[in-house]
Amino acid sequence: MITIKNIQKRFGNNEVLKGIDLTVHKGEVVVILGPSGSGKSTFLRCLNFLEKADAGSITIQDQTIDVGHASKRDMTRFQRQTAMVFQNYALFANKTAKENIALPLILTKNKSRLEAEQIADDLLDKVGLSDRANYYPIQMSGGQQQRIGIARALGLNPEVMLLDEPTSALDPELVGQTLGVIKRIAKSGATMILVTHEIGFAHDIADKVVFMEKGHIVETGKPDDILNHPKELRTKEFLGRFSRKMSV
Repeated sequence: MITIKNIQKRFGNNEVLKGIDLTVHKGEVVVILGPSGSGKSTFLRCLNFLEKADAGSITIQDQTIDVGHASKRDMTRFQRQTAMVFQNYALFANKTAKENIALPLILTKNKSRLEAEQIADDLLDKVGLSDRANYYPIQMSGGQQQRIGIARALGLNPEVMLLDEPTSALDPELVGQTLGVIKRIAKSGATMILVTHEIGFAHDIADKVVFMEKGHIVETGKPDDILNHPKELRTKEFLGRFSRKMSV
């Protein structure tokens, strides 16, 4: 469904992505792990054209784009096939939960206000927040705000959802709520590329795990192979730190 070839990105003299290749099948959940600074978030942002990669190509379904020469129209077309869930929620502070979900449907999907609000109501129910429809972000917890962000992404009916460490800004007691919503969505057949440091969650949800470091993919495989039986020394070292942390 999605084929990513030789994605490269540089910020000045800093080469952040050094030729990333990845294939994601329809309905597959791909989890990307790696230390801070490995290029994980930049990679997701390049897929959504929040950052424009310097070279490489992306194919979604039967449409291929050369990212280094992409026009604004090309980028907009591809952006409409993806939806991003951010670390910091990225909600409109002056809009209610319901409006945060409905507004992108009106602006990008040409839905009527009535239809957009009906979709928003259904999505609020799906993420367990029907009772917060008329609340503003400041009136909701971080976990609730993140679930609104997930509902907003779902409403766009994307070919692929991109989730950039969706629990990193949450208090520990709120993490489980958000992970539960993501897990239900994944089991419904959504295609996802997810950056996370939640190793146990990655094992439960992923069809494929990717370990990145210094702009490269070091190792890719099934969750049990990567998380329990990694082949590469650097992957073992990274996961070993998590094991020690969890055992303390």
